[in-house]
Amino acid sequence: MRIFLRLFAVLILLFPLAAFAWGKKPAPVSLRLFCEGNEKEGESFVTPIELTNPPKKVFMRKVPIVTERDIRAFYPFPGRDGMIGAYFLLDPHGADKLEQFTTEDRGKLAVVVVNGRVAAALQVEQRVQDGILYVPGGLLPNEIEMLEAKYPVIGREKEFGKKPPKEKKK
Repeated sequence: MRIFLRLFAVLILLFPLAAFAWGKKPAPVSLRLFCEGNEKEGESFVTPIELTNPPKKVFMRKVPIVTERDIRAFYPFPGRDGMIGAYFLLDPHGADKLEQFTTEDRGKLAVVVVNGRVAAALQVEQRVQDGILYVPGGLLPNEIEMLEAKYPVIGREKEFGKKPPKEKKK
């Protein structure tokens, strides 16, 4: 009898963990926009990263300007590097942060990090007022799939989350 009680107690403890593991959620995706920093700001505020094209060591601020929480929709396209690029439509909060960043930090690098990987580095050349973050390339096909599961494609927002109609049998 004691064995059954112990087994029952263990099952009760494990059930919530199993239920959590069986829940189907879309794969998490993180997309962050960081600003180039300065080594003199200190390691509490900046971190060194190596860029590949062109090869260069830069310091990136640790606090992102825009995150995946600021994205409303996106539009993928073939990138210039053989990978995939995208436009990201930001919510009003993200749009304000992007405009402030591109106004105050003109001439600096903007670094796009997707799932912890540097996807692109861009020179801030002009003020962005339309709330659209442009990433010219560096995104991988599996990252686009994760983004499609989380955000609608620009121009197809009304279709997002709807199941395709079933085909009628003849």
